[in-house]
Amino acid sequence: MGPRRRRRGGRLGPQWIRHAHKVPVPQPQNDGELSVKQVAARLGISADAVYSWIANTHLEIRRTPAGRICVPWNDRVEAACRHRIARSVHLKPTITTPNITAEEAV
Repeated sequence: MGPRRRRRGGRLGPQWIRHAHKVPVPQPQNDGELSVKQVAARLGISADAVYSWIANTHLEIRRTPAGRICVPWNDRVEAACRHRIARSVHLKPTITTPNITAEEAV
């Protein structure tokens, strides 16, 4: 079964119109901006923690006309976020380690 072409009431959905006319989806972020998921992945924390920072005005954002959240990102913002994580008793970033065998770990 192919993609749904019409919404209720006979109107075409924006995804179908973009597909049919080969219109690219606009990029939500400008240069130097990240999404909430990208910020969370970069810092090794959950997206919920990033949303909490936004709700408590600890992190500046910009909303796109579609309502998406864009986080202006630079070295100063990253350092401030890492400092907040280091001070937190709740946030423990996930640390990725290379795959090693048990013998190598000993």
